[in-house]
Amino acid sequence: MAPLDRIGSENLPPTSTAWMNPARAIAIVAVVAIHSLGTVVEENYASMGPDWWVANGFDSAARWSVPVFIMIAGALALDPARGSQPRRFLSKRVWRIGIPLVFWTAVYVVFRRFYLLPADDGWNPGLAILTGSPFVQLYFLYVLAGLTLLTPFFRLLSVHGSRRLQWGTGLIFLGIGMLDQLASIVFDVGEANIATRFLPMAGFYILGWVLRDVVLSSRGVMLSWLAFAGSIAITIVWAGFGSGEKPWIFPYEYLSPGVVVASVSAYLLLHHHMNTGFRLLHWFYPYSFGVFLLHPLVLYPIRNAMGLPSTVPGVLVHAIAMPIVYTIICVVVTWLAVKIPGVRAVFGEGGPRNPHSKPMPRPPRTMKRAQTPASARKPEPNETRQPDQSPDPGATGG
Repeated sequence: MAPLDRIGSENLPPTSTAWMNPARAIAIVAVVAIHSLGTVVEENYASMGPDWWVANGFDSAARWSVPVFIMIAGALALDPARGSQPRRFLSKRVWRIGIPLVFWTAVYVVFRRFYLLPADDGWNPGLAILTGSPFVQLYFLYVLAGLTLLTPFFRLLSVHGSRRLQWGTGLIFLGIGMLDQLASIVFDVGEANIATRFLPMAGFYILGWVLRDVVLSSRGVMLSWLAFAGSIAITIVWAGFGSGEKPWIFPYEYLSPGVVVASVSAYLLLHHHMNTGFRLLHWFYPYSFGVFLLHPLVLYPIRNAMGLPSTVPGVLVHAIAMPIVYTIICVVVTWLAVKIPGVRAVFGEGGPRNPHSKPMPRPPRTMKRAQTPASARKPEPNETRQPDQSPDPGATGG
């Protein structure tokens, strides 16, 4: 506990959150790449040829993306400026997380049962839902739902707790999550389910807020890049030389030591490098939740038609080109879908922006342009919107 004693009690001065939208735009493409390569890594492991090592490298290098989504969600949701009204917060999340969770769970149960596993009578959709992971990417919504329920209580840390207490709580939750994953994956003790799947990720959620306003020095940037590259290298080697007939699963897990270090490093580096500019990524971000929801419906049929690659060029296509193709298709579909009132809700866009606020009165006709309130003017391209107007902070991931 000695290092914690050197941490001050006051929160750091707030910094801009403009970097978070382009960061999430990049992260969703990395999530698509993980799913594009997952079967390749598993199926090509037996040969341990150059194609597998390339797939392993790209897969390992993309693993930071999901924890960073969780950290950004926590950084925004635990902000004391968001207020302390649990009813208001939770009612908004019913629209932005709850409705998509229910709808897309039904969609993917049908997709899995009748497209991926048409001959498997032993698969039980009810049990799949009770695991909290009915399809490859949907566990993330179940994680967000659990974290959302506890957010009003976690927010007491940022409102009333010292920074030392916030650090300690985040690290304890992260350590518990890492131990839980080690026990369940390596020693086959226990298994996550619909009621507990979010708990191992709570450490990332809290540390997202704790680290949100950390500004790296030049030395810190260099050390973060070394930590990021080194942790990815450890994951690559560990996955390749671990025991078993298939790739050693634990180093790929989001709470394995290598991925934890890579994720925290990526979070800090994204904050440092993406604070200004990136107009295209700011434009793309509002459709990233649709990419998260839709991409398996596009990815699996196309990949099944193409077949799994067995050469290095083929792996590069699935690691770089195809994730971009899948993303573009999903962006176009989402762009069209959110224009339809009855469909918007299943993409997290159906609810009122602020269900408990009163309408803002119109400014007087004589008001000059320079006197327009900040809340009524159109934001600049790189300007972060206020929390109550922003898209759901965590409704994307893998």
